[in-house]
Amino acid sequence: MFPRIFVCLTLATPALSWTSSHGHLRLTGGAARPLPADATVRAERSRQLMHNNGDVSYTISMVVGNQTIEAVPDTGSFDLLVFSSLCKFGCGNPKFLYNRTQSLNFEHGQNYQEHSFGSGKTMSYEAYDTVRAGNLWSKRQLFWEVYSADMPILIDLNFQAILGLGPPSSSIEIAVQDAREVKHELDSLPGATSLSAGQTRLATHYYEIADLAKKARSVAASFQLQSFSICLGRSVGSPGVIVWHDLQPEERPVNVFKTVPLKGGLFWSAQLENVALGALPSGQDDSKTSLGCSDVACTAVLDSGTSLIVAPQQAVAQVNEALTKWRALSGNCTDLSTLPHLEFEMGGSLFRLPPESYVGDLSGDVSKLDPDVRRFLLHLQSPNQTRLSALQGGRDHHSVFDACTPMLMVMDQDPSRPPQWILGMPFFREYYSTFSLGQAKLPWRRQAMSMSFAKAGPDCYPADSDVQMPDEALRQTRRMRIDISKLRVPRWALQEAKQKARHL
Repeated sequence: MFPRIFVCLTLATPALSWTSSHGHLRLTGGAARPLPADATVRAERSRQLMHNNGDVSYTISMVVGNQTIEAVPDTGSFDLLVFSSLCKFGCGNPKFLYNRTQSLNFEHGQNYQEHSFGSGKTMSYEAYDTVRAGNLWSKRQLFWEVYSADMPILIDLNFQAILGLGPPSSSIEIAVQDAREVKHELDSLPGATSLSAGQTRLATHYYEIADLAKKARSVAASFQLQSFSICLGRSVGSPGVIVWHDLQPEERPVNVFKTVPLKGGLFWSAQLENVALGALPSGQDDSKTSLGCSDVACTAVLDSGTSLIVAPQQAVAQVNEALTKWRALSGNCTDLSTLPHLEFEMGGSLFRLPPESYVGDLSGDVSKLDPDVRRFLLHLQSPNQTRLSALQGGRDHHSVFDACTPMLMVMDQDPSRPPQWILGMPFFREYYSTFSLGQAKLPWRRQAMSMSFAKAGPDCYPADSDVQMPDEALRQTRRMRIDISKLRVPRWALQEAKQKARHL
């Protein structure tokens, strides 16, 4: 039986209908003040701090109802998920969870939904409440109130929500795709001409979720976002910023920002070409190591919710080989400045990430990691090239990884499709990244238009010119030490990996 069908049949509920109306609030200082239902959100540029959680996730403070919570801004997802006090296990510290009884504006909906992330799964109810982020407000905002979660990451990380910032129109397309896939799976079952009551409810449920997506607004749509920017501090443990309603590409200095056209449409993605490890700075070897995307163009997804860079298996293997060669040339793990940069092109523009973007120290309790995520990490090897027993199901689930370990995740991919990379948090530490949405009569129909990037200067402002690389002492300080038990993988990548494994 197909995994999705199995999960949903066990949770199926009677078919339900839904209608809604929408309004907005705006922040004028102090407490929230209701405005007429047809009021609009002021498009004022504002800068909001992102709090660093062990260099594997970043959060902003949001207000849902009248309760302040920490939310992960995630350009790779589309919904607002809020972890609720209804969840009695697996959702983190109960005293920080959203409590519907403390809100005067809470409304419950009639649908439920399962969400799968790299760090686990959640079950949630359709719900509505007022939502605020920075100086932006939304009244009667749809969100998914999580009542059950299998996410060990929440035990150690301080966040109570995931704020999807993917293109608003994509949530509709994905919901419709899911409904069609479920129908196709049901039609493929033996005896599909006569579906059981549970199977009929399942198909109805997915079409109702698709109908809900068409009627409802994402937070990005409710905020009427035309652009926003994300930048993460370079130093270990440093915060980041998100800039709401940031300047559009045409308002930027030409010599500072590189504007990249979108490829695809569902995600913030671009065409990726000529990925390589550059020449060694020492001059001992001036040749580059190609990592692919030269003969066949690849796709790069910009995902602020993914902890590391995710690459095709062959590319990660080549990075391992390059590190072995570097060590043979007396590479010193205490000085990453002697390692090459990771170079690639997007939209015809060259981008370079320093060695600490793909090499560092990894540690952590692998037993806390969702089993589905471990397939993204099976390639990891210690400096002596011994495969990690913990990731292979060995007894040692508390392995500590040495320095100079490739800080990359690998994703099995469909060979019939162009190779895909995910540029996660390491990219946002080097580049101030602006995401622009196109105009549309209906805000929730806005599609991704372009992305613009500038080298990130001090305090996460766009730099006027290329930022000088840090000296050796600062670079040693910047070497990341990541707890792999807290890594985040995008939901869509996890679903693709599962789908491929299902067909093997």
